[in-house]
Amino acid sequence: MIELRLLLNGDGDAAHRLRSLLAREGFRVEDTPRNATPRESVTALESQNGDDPVGANGGTARRIEELEMSLRELRNLDVAKSQFLANVSHELRTPLTAIVTYGEVLRDGLLGEINPRQHEAIQSVIGSSRQLLGMIEEILTYARTSARAIELRPTEFDLAGVIRDVHQMSASLIRKKRIHFETRLDDGLPQAQADRDKILHVLGNLVGNAIDFTPTEGVIRVEAERCRRDPSWLQVVVSDTGIGIDPKHHEMIFREFAQVDSSRARRHHGTGLGLAIARNFIQLHGGEIWVESELGHGSRFLFTLPAVDDSPRAGTA
Repeated sequence: MIELRLLLNGDGDAAHRLRSLLAREGFRVEDTPRNATPRESVTALESQNGDDPVGANGGTARRIEELEMSLRELRNLDVAKSQFLANVSHELRTPLTAIVTYGEVLRDGLLGEINPRQHEAIQSVIGSSRQLLGMIEEILTYARTSARAIELRPTEFDLAGVIRDVHQMSASLIRKKRIHFETRLDDGLPQAQADRDKILHVLGNLVGNAIDFTPTEGVIRVEAERCRRDPSWLQVVVSDTGIGIDPKHHEMIFREFAQVDSSRARRHHGTGLGLAIARNFIQLHGGEIWVESELGHGSRFLFTLPAVDDSPRAGTA
């Protein structure tokens, strides 16, 4: 996570205004210790002449106004980008769905018999179209999360069932690469209190990435346990014996459209949105998601989500 520290010299109107602006934009605002100096912070905010405090009138107030205007413009651009992605994705999804439908009609011989070579070609068209549909659906999901159009529908559910569903969805790819898929859940693990579909999406994305980046006959393990820091939360870990990720890319891979290898010749393709969507979903639940990995030593993706409160109630036996 990128951290920016600001030292506010003064307690005037401009300083209060800046604090309110940062808090409104989602930054965590903390009081600066009285003995702090500009040297202890990354940036010291000062007025234009360099000696007036932030609370002074003049240059600093104008800077804050410019900052507010820039933030509004960036927010409007982000909304426009999300709307554009949603509109384009909707327009692309309709013809692609038609291609898949008519391809299946041809493949199944409903319009006449086809020879084996034609069957293979049609199956390739269907497979590629479905892959594009999956990417379009990912873009649509990203656009909805960016526009805050995603609503959580929390329920109580067993993580074991979600893990089984993800395993079944990925079974053909796992068999194709002869990957060993392992699971481990703590005894007495409480149910999760979250939106099951969103967690299924997150876990499916992490397992799908693990399959892509793990060599043939590698190992993928999914674990679930109580958080040691806070037992009211659950922690899920997806680990693999794949190629690993350089620590300098750990934050970057969770950004929108990010690709560690962005060249046209890269082996692993995708929109670069899967992990960004996963992080949005987990953060909507109040949880965290992060990665522990080194090049050549596999990866461990971890995320937290709320657990059902199973502590004894007052007055119960």
